Amino acid sequence: MFIQHLNREQQSALYHFSKQLIAADGHIDERETLLLETIVAQCSENVDLDRTFDLVELSALFSEYSEKMAFLIELVGVGYADQTLQESENNFIKHIAETIGVELPRLEELKNWVQRQMALVAEAQKLLGV
Repeated sequence: MFIQHLNREQQSALYHFSKQLIAADGHIDERETLLLETIVAQCSENVDLDRTFDLVELSALFSEYSEKMAFLIELVGVGYADQTLQESENNFIKHIAETIGVELPRLEELKNWVQRQMALVAEAQKLLGV
């Protein structure tokens, strides 16, 4: 949804950390795999999906506030891909937020926003009869 606000290197980092996030609870759900495919489809051409990142690289990679927010919104969305944010996934996201300098109250706002969006999508699906 907000991947276009990230440059190629940041998109690579999003893909890398999304893969780590979906593996954090020890179970990879089909919905998580589909969401990863969606992320890839939204990335710019020539994004290096094989690149790996260390957490220490993130603070230098995300200097702009809007980039940090876009990155975290996408990660939270990945966390909720299977409809629940497991404690291990939540802790992973919190650690990333702290690493890139986002305070936990702001992260909670982002998580609440993602949950509201998910509820709206579910409501729209009911209206569509799906």
